[in-house]
Amino acid sequence: MKKVFVKGIKGGTGTTSIVANLACALRKSNEHVLAIDLDPKSDLGLHFGLAWEHRDGWSHYPKLTDIIEQFHRDDDGVLFLPFGDQSSTQLPFQELISSCELLQDSADAWFLFDCPAHIDITEYSLTNKDIFLEVVNCDAINHSFIYKRLQKLNNIQSSWQHYFLVNRYNSASELEFDLLQLWQSEVPLLAPIFINKDEVIKESTAFRNVAINCAPYSVANDDFETLAGWLVSRVLYDE
Repeated sequence: MKKVFVKGIKGGTGTTSIVANLACALRKSNEHVLAIDLDPKSDLGLHFGLAWEHRDGWSHYPKLTDIIEQFHRDDDGVLFLPFGDQSSTQLPFQELISSCELLQDSADAWFLFDCPAHIDITEYSLTNKDIFLEVVNCDAINHSFIYKRLQKLNNIQSSWQHYFLVNRYNSASELEFDLLQLWQSEVPLLAPIFINKDEVIKESTAFRNVAINCAPYSVANDDFETLAGWLVSRVLYDE
């Protein structure tokens, strides 16, 4: 069982699109993938073709047996679980995460969690086998948040694999280029890959799909395939 938690260091960094595209990239490599929406905005399903009118999800139910029936399967074979429209959940998200091990075929599965930005990392029960990707954009605000996060991580015992993942990188921007160069030389825990800004990610969402399906020869497709491969290597390295 491989668990990857994806969280924005602040709101609006593009976490949900990363989870959806990463799930499909792993699935295209014949991995068993389950994507679970932990964010009350409940946007993840839109990337997998779920109608925006759909309001049901795991937040409506107190038992795992009921929640299992709320999983959907997209055209690529990714199983995904919407959050639903209940702001007050009947089942704590920590219990939902721990219950994933009870699902059939969970031993070899990838579990990708779309985490809300407002819930701190310390509220998750993480193990040394878990990977936590904190999504950042190349700007001054994120620059400040990165160093605040590093200070906090230094003051807690963190056994999980934690990485900062740069998203929506625009190499044509002098500021973003300089910031990325600075982070690559000075920031520990920075993932060695980044996701480039690509309009196809916005366009694919309009079609309720993911970028790697709408534009299989795009920069976005290459980036997410690279991210998927790197995560596989991190899991193998940990084993």
